[in-house]
Amino acid sequence: MRQQPRPLTAQPRHPDPRLVEPIRMGHPLLLLRSRDVQHDNIMTMREPTIKLRSLSEAASLINSGSRIHLGGMAVHNHPMAFVYELIRQGTTDLTIVSHVSAGDVDILIGAGRVRRLEFSYVGLEEFGTAPCFRRAAQAGEIELAEYSEPVAFERLACSARGMPFFTTREMVGTDLPRVNADIRQVQDPFGSGDYHAVSAAEPEWVIIHAPAGDKYGNVLFFPHRQLPEDLDLIATRATRNVIVTVEQIVSHDRVRQLPYLNLVPRFRTSAIVEAPYGAHPYSCLHLYEQDRDHIAHYASVARTPDGFAEYIARYIHAVETHDQYLELIGAARLARLRQIGGSW
Repeated sequence: MRQQPRPLTAQPRHPDPRLVEPIRMGHPLLLLRSRDVQHDNIMTMREPTIKLRSLSEAASLINSGSRIHLGGMAVHNHPMAFVYELIRQGTTDLTIVSHVSAGDVDILIGAGRVRRLEFSYVGLEEFGTAPCFRRAAQAGEIELAEYSEPVAFERLACSARGMPFFTTREMVGTDLPRVNADIRQVQDPFGSGDYHAVSAAEPEWVIIHAPAGDKYGNVLFFPHRQLPEDLDLIATRATRNVIVTVEQIVSHDRVRQLPYLNLVPRFRTSAIVEAPYGAHPYSCLHLYEQDRDHIAHYASVARTPDGFAEYIARYIHAVETHDQYLELIGAARLARLRQIGGSW
């Protein structure tokens, strides 16, 4: 017999069982929301740890003898304000793990603060060689471990992945394995031939300069990043100890409005410092250009030990704070470096 259709009467709508089940099971997120609705003041979120520090406080975290990586590449985004403060505080006997470095490393070498350098390049790009590095290398005053540029990049990526070493053919046919005993030749057990094994970078501290962040240590980057910025992001994942200097401290609400640009979240940072023009005389990408006149001046005077001593006496030791350094450089000069549209 044909079954009669059900009457077309409104049926009560039941919640989706996938939503009902968490309520039955006491899902903590739903219970928290329920309690908030019923008792607004019973539960409050604990404020995250405030990691905003002065430049001197942040630099004091680096002990003599530390193994560090300074961010930036070529003539971009080097944490120069932090480097100057390290010199003021007398931090010494450093091992620097780098890739493509510039005056940040050169000044530390000239000041006698570097014991060992693991690198691919130290120079001033269009302004010539790095004078202090060249003198120290030729005199045998520092330990050197040289790698090719892609291998130097990969050492930090290897640390970020939690791997102790990696293998590569990048340096086959070069003299680098001959001059760097840390590059070990190994044979592929599956028969593809010889490779070089290279250890991960393993920095104890990573210091980078970035556009903006909040007092909790969240760090914002511009959406259209360039290679120096991507390398810095990789480096921040290569250690548990990260210090970030930023052009501007912004409100936490601003960070919440731009979650997709919060690329170094607060749990990764040990300290954050507001240091406007903190990369000077080098550029901070998207915000200001390198100070070519100043870099050219450094390249010229630092060619002699006496000239270098006069330079750091004026720009580092004669000023006690980063603000005083900016006053010495001059507001008009800094303003001319600013790029239109670079702002948070």
